[in-house]
Amino acid sequence: MNEEDLSQSGIHYSVADLAALRARAAIAAGCDGVIASGLEAADLRAQLGPGPLIVTPGVRPANDSNRDDQKRTVTARQALESGADYIVVGRPIRAAPDPGAAAAALQAEIAAVFQ
Repeated sequence: MNEEDLSQSGIHYSVADLAALRARAAIAAGCDGVIASGLEAADLRAQLGPGPLIVTPGVRPANDSNRDDQKRTVTARQALESGADYIVVGRPIRAAPDPGAAAAALQAEIAAVFQ
């Protein structure tokens, strides 16, 4: 959801503020981590510290122009450099003409972050 979606739902927080509020509540309740957009991962990592896990869905390859129904995507590099511990990639691999090649390209993108 983006801020327009939140507003239309009657939620009057920014996406970043709502993510932080919910993440802090989840950790306080005993969760080991949170699922959060890579767009908020850096702020959450700064607020939560190194302990809690951050899992980031909506990851798209750097060369992907197909945004499908995801409004707030990041690349694997952006997610990992922002503090995500794990990323979730579905459709860019599943829907690729050659899923094996798509997965290999994504693995190369991830490996480049850690070199």
